[in-house]
Amino acid sequence: MAIIEDEARELLEMILSARSAAAFTGAGISTESGIPDYRSPGTGVWERMDPRVVSIDGFYEDPARYYRYALEMDRIRGGAKPNAAHRLLADLEAKGLLAGVATQNVDGLHTMAGSRRVYELHGSLREVQCLNCGAVYPMGGVMERVRGGEIPPHCGGCGGRHLKPKAVFFGEALPQDQWQGAVELVERSDLLIVIGSSLQVSPANALPGVALRRGARLVIVNLMETPYDSDAVLVVREKAAVFAERVLGLLAEKVDT
Repeated sequence: MAIIEDEARELLEMILSARSAAAFTGAGISTESGIPDYRSPGTGVWERMDPRVVSIDGFYEDPARYYRYALEMDRIRGGAKPNAAHRLLADLEAKGLLAGVATQNVDGLHTMAGSRRVYELHGSLREVQCLNCGAVYPMGGVMERVRGGEIPPHCGGCGGRHLKPKAVFFGEALPQDQWQGAVELVERSDLLIVIGSSLQVSPANALPGVALRRGARLVIVNLMETPYDSDAVLVVREKAAVFAERVLGLLAEKVDT
């Protein structure tokens, strides 16, 4: 516990002294909200599921297979709430200590926690779009139909059966507005805090390199090793929410009193 306390204090000092801090988050920030990540040994989604389910080719081939997976995940995501790590980033932004968040996640928990400047590099699950006619529908209504047995759900306009979430699937490009916003956020920052990302998924994993080339300090909070660990000034091997609780406590002592 003493090590965590020292690391939390070190990170907070870096945040307080930074000209502009930014955060980059991955699936590991949401595991303590009950959403499984993809690569953790023994628990990662990819250990029990073919990634082709969330590839664009796989979706065109069999949208029903995706929606069977979505039905399982909907039960999990439906009850998920922001944890201390999401709240920490929202609190730092509200206090003017964090410029924004770039995230690989599609769960919307950063926005739910109160973060305002969030770049969703892999899109979100708030809406679906018909790949045939382009019609857009709220995800909630579509999943109601799926829970009622309509697998796959069909477009109400053209009858097409390829209603795809507006999340980035394997084989698709990132939304350019979100990507460009994230790059500009990182380029303006002198401190980048990576939380819960293995930094293995391209092109989002290029953001730490962007920060380093600009002379920024890099901090990594992740249970598993990443390709950028040797470049970081601080590497924390702890669960994101556990570590964030300590930083929140120190933040309250230093800033709120």
